[in-house]
Amino acid sequence: MSTPSLHVAIFSYNRGAYLKNCVDSLQRNMPGIGWTVYDDGSDEPETVAYLQTLGGAVRPMKAAGDDRHGGYYNNMQAALDAAQADYLLMLQDDLQVVRPFAPEDLFRIDQVFEQSPTTVFISPLFMKGSKRAYFQQRYQPDAQLRCYRWSADPLETGKVPQKYADIAVLHVARLRQSGWRFAGSEEANGALADSLFGDMVQAAEPWVFYVPEEPAYRGRVLTYGAKLAVRMSGNQVKSFQDMGVQACAAFAQRDLSVYPFAEDFVDTVDPRVRKPYKFNAYRTRWLPLILNKLELLGRRLWRR
Repeated sequence: MSTPSLHVAIFSYNRGAYLKNCVDSLQRNMPGIGWTVYDDGSDEPETVAYLQTLGGAVRPMKAAGDDRHGGYYNNMQAALDAAQADYLLMLQDDLQVVRPFAPEDLFRIDQVFEQSPTTVFISPLFMKGSKRAYFQQRYQPDAQLRCYRWSADPLETGKVPQKYADIAVLHVARLRQSGWRFAGSEEANGALADSLFGDMVQAAEPWVFYVPEEPAYRGRVLTYGAKLAVRMSGNQVKSFQDMGVQACAAFAQRDLSVYPFAEDFVDTVDPRVRKPYKFNAYRTRWLPLILNKLELLGRRLWRR
């Protein structure tokens, strides 16, 4: 039986330091795995300079799409169309690979797909500690395949992440056989996945997580609140320490009743970053949060 293949697609826009952190972590922890950066027309000088150092690993994309997401979902479709590997890992530039990705990890992904013929998406993400009750109520361990499966009320209307999430390992052949085309939002893709596939599976030993307190673009620009938050929190990436050998071994051998919450297994390089981790820098302080909400409200009213 041949070894399954995996490729990584990283989606980038104007966050050069975060993209570098993502790529560096990928090169450290997933050596030998091919990767491509799909950049959505970045024009920030630091980002452009870094992209130039990556050479042929970058695929520049023409910025297009709706106001909120830019060309993100068009770029995801381009990555799927270009994929030659069996599986495709979709990442964003604000993510970090936080532990070594071993051959056993790829074998387990392959096992889940092989034993679950309607599964097309597997989440590689650690769970957020701020949503402990949510994950513990909605996911149950599958000890045989060593993963977590959705077990909430089937009448629950939300299909994200029950059926789909933007950050996932994709089964390329099954998507192509279904005629899949990415829709323009995570929610719309969730509804589409619901009509075509079974539930999304959560990896028991995830290896990826969001870098906390990152600058979050809305409509391809940073709001004044987001810019203020970045200045207040320090304009640097709050990167994670890689999990060590012993920590990885214990993580892989733990009982699945111990859920993989990031705050329990992954620490930031800067010990001052608070747990549970917060995402989008403007959420860490009240003034940037209010300014961000007011600006977004103003944009919506202006478009009417």
